[in-house]
Amino acid sequence: MQNSFAEMRKDVRCPFLTTVGYVCDGEGDRNVFSGVSVNMSQSGICLYLFESPCLREGQNISFASDILVKSRKGTIRWINKVENGFYKVGLQFV
Repeated sequence: MQNSFAEMRKDVRCPFLTTVGYVCDGEGDRNVFSGVSVNMSQSGICLYLFESPCLREGQNISFASDILVKSRKGTIRWINKVENGFYKVGLQFV
């Protein structure tokens, strides 16, 4: 029997519901976009985000809120489209 992806995770994810502001690293403008966190671990966070110019795998973002004490930066590792213009996104802290 195969282990589920959640069972293979290095760090346990805990529910973490809050609004999160972020900016796209390396983009010309510094517009703050917003999302809602779902869960978080020592190594990353899962968010619901509306479409933004930097929504692509491998993109680095900086969090605009102090709520995240582990890291103020993350790299998008995966993106799942929920519906038009709305996405579930996994980030790894850097």
